Amino acid sequence: MRSRGSMLITCVAVLILGPVLALANGFYTPTVGPRAGAMGGAFIGLADDYSAVYWNPAGITQLKGMEMTATGHDVVSLASRDGVVRYYGDTEERYALVSLGATSETANRIAPGVFFFTDAGPLRSVFDKVGVAAYTLTEYGSKWGADDVLNGADFVDHDVSIDFASKRLARDMQDYESRIKTYVFSPVFAKEVVPGLSVGLTANIAYSHFTLSDVYMETYVDTVDVPAVEDEYHLYLQPVQLTDDVIGWGYGATVGVLYRASRQVSVGMVLRTPMTISYEGVYRARLSGGGSVAESAYTSDFELKYPMWVGAGFAYRDFLFNGLTMTGDVQWTGWSSIDRIDRNIVWGGGWTPEELEALAEFETTEFNWEDTVEVGVGFDYRLGRSVSLNLGYRSSPSPVGDDDYYNFVLPQSSKNVVAAGVNYRQDFWRAAFALEYHAGAERRISQTYDMDGKHLDDLLIPSLSFTYAF
Repeated sequence: MRSRGSMLITCVAVLILGPVLALANGFYTPTVGPRAGAMGGAFIGLADDYSAVYWNPAGITQLKGMEMTATGHDVVSLASRDGVVRYYGDTEERYALVSLGATSETANRIAPGVFFFTDAGPLRSVFDKVGVAAYTLTEYGSKWGADDVLNGADFVDHDVSIDFASKRLARDMQDYESRIKTYVFSPVFAKEVVPGLSVGLTANIAYSHFTLSDVYMETYVDTVDVPAVEDEYHLYLQPVQLTDDVIGWGYGATVGVLYRASRQVSVGMVLRTPMTISYEGVYRARLSGGGSVAESAYTSDFELKYPMWVGAGFAYRDFLFNGLTMTGDVQWTGWSSIDRIDRNIVWGGGWTPEELEALAEFETTEFNWEDTVEVGVGFDYRLGRSVSLNLGYRSSPSPVGDDDYYNFVLPQSSKNVVAAGVNYRQDFWRAAFALEYHAGAERRISQTYDMDGKHLDDLLIPSLSFTYAF
């Protein structure tokens, strides 16, 4: 059996590397605004409602008078995996092979937002429109049933006798769940500097909370000396519950330009600066064995940079026929700028110098990401004075293609997004509803510790907003 120090080093390595990679790979920005979402996120060149705070703040100069909006998204994970996990003993010839067929549980991850805009009043000489917004930048995660992810009855092949260190605790310590929440508070200012040309600016103050519960299966082989026969080998499986819980704050800005070239055509550009979020929190490892649970907790802090985002788009009103608006966007995200994470970890006492030296190598996580380019197209069709319909599509590639970085607990893949929505307006209020389906590309993974098999990662996002004009 491995020493406790050796086991903890292994668990800490998984604890540190797994969640951080999952965090970085799991960035997800739900579309701000049902109408923008229903148009495939192709909204930079139009930006004519409250969601311009996110897409292009210059667009708020198109809003009339004073208005307030309340919004909500529900990000529903529809992930699944179908594969195998091979638990090795002291050699590759001694193992247990377990089959997995799991789907994520349905969970409601509500992403709220509140937006308020008014004329600049006393600041009219500097700005035409001012406002403030508090909305959800990121809301994403998944939850998996323990019986699906690992069930002792599903062992399909093994070359040793198998036993859990504690069967009861092995059943209890099977929490697989993740959640990333990032909220942004943004004051916004905009001015039409010359007829048709507007400039807008927001300051972004972000609060982020990341949690992840995963399980690492520690294995060891015990040899039983049986007289007159070949020695009997037992493979023991000892689950380790890993929990990552960190919070952080960050600051950035967004600047946008919108130009109405004619009554029909407008174009826009927007830049969101990099935003460094300083996280701190606790990492826990719970080890089961001997009918009891031992828990180790470590405090740490680190910085993670949300990358620069640049986009350009156009809107063509009365495209083909009256009442139809077409939009198109190209959006670039500089993921390659995130090259590493350096952690400051407080290990506490009880470690030997050799163990501390081994732990130190896990304090830095290197990345090999690629920049991504998203392309979207959208349509808004006005049926009459009160009702309009939206359709949209967006291609959303993943910045991380290496299967070694994949974690099914926080799944992420390249996606094709299709969306539709409806808008209804009266003199003083407007309502919008949209439904987005994010179809994840199938991933088939092999030659990893526990991620082999077929992975699918879909999302369903209904959204609703209500706007009242004063």
